[in-house]
This record gives sequence, C-alpha cells and structure tokens, in this order.
Amino acid sequence: MKLARWIFAFLSLAAVMVWAQRERGVAPSRDTPTWEYRHLEPQEVSPGAYEQVDWTLVTSLGAQGWELVSVTPWVMRNDIHQPRKEGEPKLVTQNYMAFYFKRQRPEQR
Repeated sequence: MKLARWIFAFLSLAAVMVWAQRERGVAPSRDTPTWEYRHLEPQEVSPGAYEQVDWTLVTSLGAQGWELVSVTPWVMRNDIHQPRKEGEPKLVTQNYMAFYFKRQRPEQR
C-alpha cells in the first residue's frame, strides 16, 4: 500500500511538472513591435591597439532612426609591441566607448 502511494505521488508530481511546462503564447502578437539591434564597439587596429568609435558613425545612425540605448565604457590595456631596449613593452590603459542602438523593425507585409 505504501508503494502504491509513492507511485501515485510520483506520477501526480510528474503530471503537474509536464502541465506546468507547456508553451503559452511564445510568439509575440502582431501588435507588439519587434526590434532590431546594432552596436558600435572599439576596433582592434593592430595587436593590442584599439581605436575609438568614430563619432560621425554614431550621429549617422541617429539620423537613420536608430535610438541610442546604452553607452558602455570599456577599459582596455594596450600593449605596445615595439622593439625596445629596456626589455618590457610599454603598457597603456585607456577607456573606450561602446554604443548600443535599437530601432523598430519595419513591418513586413
């Protein structure tokens, strides 16, 4: 009798778990806008050397309808790999900005 209770409890629990994990409207409704995302990040121009994002790119994306969502500072250590007589390469730590944008995806009909 005890075994039957354990089996019943286990099967009940399994049925509840399966029922709770069913899909509920996964796809967004047609009224909900979908977004497309874009980012501008510092580019590595040579090993250990990075370049800031060009501000004209940021303003041109704004003119195209992209909304600036976030600006994130990146702190990177640049290793300057040039032959030096002192032995150790020169280390420079700099801040770079990364820009993240979003805009509404055009409706496809």
